[in-house]
Amino acid sequence: MPAAESSLFMLDVSGSTNSIELWKNLRVSVTSKLNQPFGKPISGSGTKKIPVDVSVMAVAKNSANSPIFSIVTKEDSKKIWGTVDQLFKLNESRINDVSDSLFGESGTWATQAKIFTDNSFRAPSAVACRISAISTMNTGTLIKNSSAKNKVALADAICERVLSISKGLKDADTYFAKSACDKKEVCSDVAGAIYRATSKAKDLAAQKKDQVNGVDVKNKLCIAIASDMLNESPGVSKTSVLNSEYIAKTSATTAMAKESGAAAARAVGIKFTSEVTTRVVMVGIGSGPNPLPLDRNRFLLAYWEGFFTQSGVKQTNQAQSIDQACA
Repeated sequence: MPAAESSLFMLDVSGSTNSIELWKNLRVSVTSKLNQPFGKPISGSGTKKIPVDVSVMAVAKNSANSPIFSIVTKEDSKKIWGTVDQLFKLNESRINDVSDSLFGESGTWATQAKIFTDNSFRAPSAVACRISAISTMNTGTLIKNSSAKNKVALADAICERVLSISKGLKDADTYFAKSACDKKEVCSDVAGAIYRATSKAKDLAAQKKDQVNGVDVKNKLCIAIASDMLNESPGVSKTSVLNSEYIAKTSATTAMAKESGAAAARAVGIKFTSEVTTRVVMVGIGSGPNPLPLDRNRFLLAYWEGFFTQSGVKQTNQAQSIDQACA
């Protein structure tokens, strides 16, 4: 499979943002990726298609305890194509035939994945999904003419993914269906969310490495944070290095703000594993109902650049839209 970058989207659910609308917008982007999230194996001159890997979590009152909702992973694509390879011993022409039949616009997967676009969808039973999937296996020479046993194996592999994605989406829908924090509550624990994200990086480090031209390469993680990045968590004093708003407003130079950010990362003990290449994209920094003065935004950005560099993040930048942050 082509090397893929895992994407972790963090949504700020504090009173400074409209988390319900934020999730609705991101959800549309996520479900659009589910039309064909499994990519396409590299073979000969065939077109490369990268698999999708998306998870979602919240920046909340105590983000270190926030759940991470796994929607679809690289492992899903490896399991799907692994099953196909076991059944049909893939080569370039067979990959193209299967890809069109199973994952084309009107293929077996697309037919099952239509349910994800409905906000109030219900996951089918495994039996109902199998029957429906098999009924659509009527295109492409290889699958159309395959045995009933092979079609059942394919249907079960597809339906296992349908059910796992359904669970991830449903759990996220339930969590983001209402604001988790009162508007006056200290509830924007950005540092805790980043600490929680290190577990995602550790999980990726434990997985088999992707390969490019037969050579192992580090797994990659992109973290997109939709937040004003004004870190507030219970027990943090006004003058603490963890109070990013105070640092941004009072630092005499951006270098001082950057060093404060590094000190904050050291204080929390955040360190991303070097076995995974991690980058961070921030959306909405300094914004919100009570935005940071524009002339202090660069100090806030410097603070977080220092924080992430100290944490082992290789690249930090900003984006205009959460759905495009890890594109």
